[in-house]
This record gives sequence, C-alpha cells and structure tokens, in this order.
Amino acid sequence: MTMDAEFYSRVAERFGGYLSDARSTDVFADGRPDDVFDELATGLGTPHARLLDVGCADGRSLLRISPAYGAVTGIDLSTSMLECAARYRAEAGLSHVTFELCDAARTGLPDGYADVVTSRRGPLIADEFERVLRPGGFVVYMGIGEQDARELKETFGRGQNFDSWNDRPLSDDIAQELSEAGFVVTRNQAFRFEEFYHSAGDLDTFLHQVPIIENYDSAADEEAFDRYVAAVSVDQGIRLSRHWFIVQAQKPAAVEPSHS
Repeated sequence: MTMDAEFYSRVAERFGGYLSDARSTDVFADGRPDDVFDELATGLGTPHARLLDVGCADGRSLLRISPAYGAVTGIDLSTSMLECAARYRAEAGLSHVTFELCDAARTGLPDGYADVVTSRRGPLIADEFERVLRPGGFVVYMGIGEQDARELKETFGRGQNFDSWNDRPLSDDIAQELSEAGFVVTRNQAFRFEEFYHSAGDLDTFLHQVPIIENYDSAADEEAFDRYVAAVSVDQGIRLSRHWFIVQAQKPAAVEPSHS
C-alpha cells in the first residue's frame, strides 16, 4: 500500500469516510468547484455510457453523478475507503456502481473501456486514461492549485506542493500532460474560495483529514498552528484560502478511412 493509501485508510477509519465533522462556512467567489465538476461529469453521461472514476475515496461524490450513466466503476488504493464506499452504495441502492481496489497507473482495463474518466483531487495518469477511453471520450479532472492554503503552508514551513506558488500554474502542467498524451484540452478553470473554520478544534480536525500539511500532528505542530490561528482569525472564523482547478479534455474521435 502506498503512503497516500495508508493516509486515506487512516482517515476512513477515524472519520468513517472522507468527510469529518469539522465545521466551516465557505465563500465561493468563483462558484463551488464540486458543483461545477458534478455538472460537467453529469452532462457527459448517457444511459449507455460507462464512467470510470479514479481515486473515488468513500464514493459519496461519485454516487451523486452516477445516475447519469449506465455503468460506473470507482477505483481506489485504500481498502478502508472502499469499504465505506460499498456501504454508501448499498444505502443509495445503485446496483450499477461498482468499486474496485486498483492502481490508476495500471488499471488492467481493456482499451476503450470508458466513455468518461473522472478524477476529483485524485491521480492523473494521462497515458493510462487515454488508453482506457474510447475515441471521443472525455477526462474531467479536479486538482489542487499552487496557491492553495499558501499562508498555512508558509507558517508551517511545509505542505502539499510547498513553494510551488512562484512557478507556473499547476493547472497548466496538467493541461500540458494531457495534451502530450494526445488529448484536446477544452477547459482549464481556476477556483479561488475561502473556508472559515468555526473554531481551532474544527481546523485541527480538518488538518487530520487532508494531506495539506504532511504528517500533521496536533502536539508537534502546536506552535505553528497557534501562530496561524492568531494571524488569520476574523469575525467569520479562522480563514483558510483555497485554490482548486478543473481541466477537461477530449480524446480525438477515430478518423474514418477514406474510400476515395
């Protein structure tokens, strides 16, 4: 099991899935990215289309969009997350959805298996996605931007994509990777928003749920945590500035042979 899988398994075992009970009030200046992602993925669905979701975690996000498709497969490397996903699927009664323990880089799926591949803050393996998509199929990818939680990471001196904020946008790297794999990029959209945590305890819980600060430890990181809380506390709560993006791309349709 990879370190990411181990982390998310610990999250699932602690919180019963991907979401904790950390309370926050969110302000979406550019729209809520998860809503835009859901709209894009749902709009590509048909009753006969097959969706592959990579890094499905506890499956709740995937289950929201799955009614738009005839067949849905979610893959992940965390057995604990997949156990949560199976429970949520049973509660939803969506028998056309399956969850599998699978490596996104080596899915073992047939060529042209899926009509749509989605990855919501999960891995992007452009060459494998291109292989398992049918001609004309789509990738919808949501990623974490280079400015995400920058002030928090600077306070801690470490974090996810630390010090990448002076480089070119990470969304452009993703778009380039997809282009080099043969896709045509049709959307590259950034989202900036603010989360205001209701208490220091809520922020602490949240940091245990996500990999923003690697190896976050409430006791060992107490000094940096307290400095951050003191610096960003406002009337709405403890501010955390977020930066996500969505890239959508299409695999070119097969060219019909000329009979001239």
